[in-house]
Amino acid sequence: MIINKARLTEFIFLIILVFVMNNCHVRQNSVEKVDDYYSDEELYFESEEENQQYEQKIFNKDFKSLTFKSNSLILGEPCYYLNSLNDVTIDFDLLKNHSESLQYQLIHCDKDWKTSNISSMDAIDGFDIDYIENQKISYGPIQQYIHYNFKLPNNHTNFLISGNYIIKIFSEGESNKPIANIKFFVSEQSSDVNFNIEESSDVEQSKYLQSYEIECTYNSSNTIDPFSNIYINIEQNHQTFNQQWISGPNFIKENKLVFLPNEDQTFNGGNEFRFFDISSFRNGSQFVEKTYFEDTSYKIILKIDQKRSYRQYLEYKDMNGRFFIRTYDNDEADFQSEYGWVEFKLNMRKELSDSIFIYGQLSNWKLDDSFLMKYDSTSKTYFNQLLLKQGYYNYIYVTKNSEFISTRKIEGAHFQTNNEYVIKVYYRDPLEMYDRIMCYKNIKNN
Repeated sequence: MIINKARLTEFIFLIILVFVMNNCHVRQNSVEKVDDYYSDEELYFESEEENQQYEQKIFNKDFKSLTFKSNSLILGEPCYYLNSLNDVTIDFDLLKNHSESLQYQLIHCDKDWKTSNISSMDAIDGFDIDYIENQKISYGPIQQYIHYNFKLPNNHTNFLISGNYIIKIFSEGESNKPIANIKFFVSEQSSDVNFNIEESSDVEQSKYLQSYEIECTYNSSNTIDPFSNIYINIEQNHQTFNQQWISGPNFIKENKLVFLPNEDQTFNGGNEFRFFDISSFRNGSQFVEKTYFEDTSYKIILKIDQKRSYRQYLEYKDMNGRFFIRTYDNDEADFQSEYGWVEFKLNMRKELSDSIFIYGQLSNWKLDDSFLMKYDSTSKTYFNQLLLKQGYYNYIYVTKNSEFISTRKIEGAHFQTNNEYVIKVYYRDPLEMYDRIMCYKNIKNN
């Protein structure tokens, strides 16, 4: 066999060249891997968190009974006034029979609940991630649970600036797998709001709607362009599904933004919240049909609810959707209260095309699928069962379709209804590059 020496030389050279190039490529990849501190997965989570839009959400079905209070005052949602002594206590349960180490993280957000451009060091004095140290194992109840609570601010954490914050709660070291995200507000209280409810100018709807006018003060010395940079958020009874944003006042008078009534500045009057009391499983209450123990849990059957859309308005005091934990059967409500399955029923002659949800603080002010009512054609009722802790509860029924979310179809609407309006005044500071809360205020129209 005859081999061409020139061709052989070329072939050997080609093999050496391929080997060298391949070796360099491998070494180059190795260097890049070492120099890159984060893995691809870690970078993904970091990027996702930087651009994330948060909402209040419970991710774990064992997370129950989330409540807030300040100076023993029960809050519908947590708000802390910057540099005040009125800290906020956050309570919740985890349905487990053993203690679990939990942590929380504070994340500063803009007015739309997207992660802000402010670093945690500029927003928080102390730790933005810390342990929830206060926990008690339930003593006595059939359903075992761990009761947790912590305060904000506390000895380890304080707030430097106002704004929206997300409290992310997670098991130790697992911040990328939250158990719950909770909205938290920090307000400067550097402005004030006057808010008045009036009859709607729409004659046909005047008996059903509540129209409003609003004035908002501001400090002219540190506010740039209040026409464009001040935004006011208005919620009726913490209902985010029909919240309103207003900006650009009709005029400014003596450092006061004035918004005159118009056809867009209206809310359905709604109705008073329904309520039930399950503070005792031994004694009944006004809207409880019966309570009994079956298998391994308590069952509470509420009296059947009726549609109220065409009924006359009946005034009574409610808690505007809140609930609070208490027990008459034991001494310590936090860790001795029982849990029970509460059965809701709503009379309805036929199934609606709309979805119907149980709504209130008990649903964390969300239209969540676990609070969705199902229709039983045999009994002609909508029904659902919720596992709830002993206490006093408010709730209403909300309908949802592809176009509207409303309380009016089931609950009706009345101008006279006693509602709580939550006003938040945001200032988008062009110098500091974040959204401040200048005022947070709860106002009852009656």
